Amino acid sequence: MEQFDLLIIGGGPGGYSTGIAAAKAGLKVALFEKEHLGGTCLNVGCVPTKYLVDKAVTMEKVRSLVQKEIFRDAGFFSFKKIMKGKQEVVDKLVGGVKMLLKSAGATVINGEAVLEKDRTVRCGETQYQGKNVIIATGSEPVIIPIPGHELCIDSTAVLNLERLPESMVVMGGGVIGLELACAFAAYGTEVTIVEMLPELMGREQKEAVRFWQNQVKKLGISIKTGAKMLRVEADGVYRKAVYEYKGQEETVRCEQVLMAVGRKPRFDGINAEALGLGLNGRFLAVDEHQRTNLDGVYAIGDVAGGAQLAHAAYAEGEAALADILGKPYTRAKYTPACTYTLPCFASVGLNTETAKAAGYEPVMGSFNYAANGMGLAEGENGCVYVICDKKTTKTLGVTIVGANASELIAFAALAVEKELTLEDWEGQIVAHPSLAEMVREAALDAFKKAVHKG
Repeated sequence: MEQFDLLIIGGGPGGYSTGIAAAKAGLKVALFEKEHLGGTCLNVGCVPTKYLVDKAVTMEKVRSLVQKEIFRDAGFFSFKKIMKGKQEVVDKLVGGVKMLLKSAGATVINGEAVLEKDRTVRCGETQYQGKNVIIATGSEPVIIPIPGHELCIDSTAVLNLERLPESMVVMGGGVIGLELACAFAAYGTEVTIVEMLPELMGREQKEAVRFWQNQVKKLGISIKTGAKMLRVEADGVYRKAVYEYKGQEETVRCEQVLMAVGRKPRFDGINAEALGLGLNGRFLAVDEHQRTNLDGVYAIGDVAGGAQLAHAAYAEGEAALADILGKPYTRAKYTPACTYTLPCFASVGLNTETAKAAGYEPVMGSFNYAANGMGLAEGENGCVYVICDKKTTKTLGVTIVGANASELIAFAALAVEKELTLEDWEGQIVAHPSLAEMVREAALDAFKKAVHKG
């Protein structure tokens, strides 16, 4: 039985990044992946979805310039070429991950790994012994067994469509459903979102959600919140999505029904009960170092609960590796979250409701893209919201709706993590012209000190 310092089950973002870092730190590492390196994120999640969204954003930008008669026409696009380009990007990134693991000295083993007692992993007929094991098996789409669910496609299948559907019903108004709904609507698909909860993005800053939803509706998306999908029926090559909305049964005839109601932890090769692995609801239970209740066994990423985000898995892997190496590691208190819709929605830290619940007296400042030089030059529409504590003036949270929100949130996340005060913001110098200026202006506006806002 070959001995390793670290065995990693799963080659998604958390697994492969930890494997590279561990090998670079001098550990003998083996990483098991039964499908494709990069996991859901690189292959059928974050990256391919963002490729589709990016092209949709570009088309919306061109259309706005056509309306202003700056461009003569919006031109034509090839959905097949978009899908081909998406796959080329995926292949390049997956190949890059493979190269990084190899150059770091990690051993990659293709096949399904089964975790056994005493940190032993079996893959096929071979067993491997590890001083430490990291479980990073990720998650998979949830399928709701409504009548006709077999007629639906999931988030993996929708990213492999060969033809643009003329109409689509999206079952689920979470991150995955919203991102795909916006992208396909921009391409010209008639989209209806059916969400069971009474509102979209219910945990986010209310003002930001209202602004965002008004922009999303301009894409022509029909949004049905508080609606329950009852069944899906075949209608020739079409589908009939039947749902209950405001006490009435409604039907939408469409070409595709996308089921995007969330994801659940994947336990392939992990028999938690037989191994005695502790659970926290549906997920593996871990402490702040990502340790499970079994000695030397860690869990990171979607299988361990928490934020189902690739960058959260990166951080969890770093925490686990630091513990294995006996090194200190301080993880950020807040994890930024981005929904890559049209427009993009990004947030970090607290909103007014959660700030009140935490005992603060929140004050909110805001700044609109329309009052920003770069925002005007780029023809963008959006808004920045900053929450501060009235007494201490510390920055508690930031929400950004608009172009490049996913980039601006990194600057905002640091401000929240370091609890920048009004005095800090006043002394901060931000490049001009830039969209980043709006974050500072919104923070100053919380105390009525924004210069460029009346």
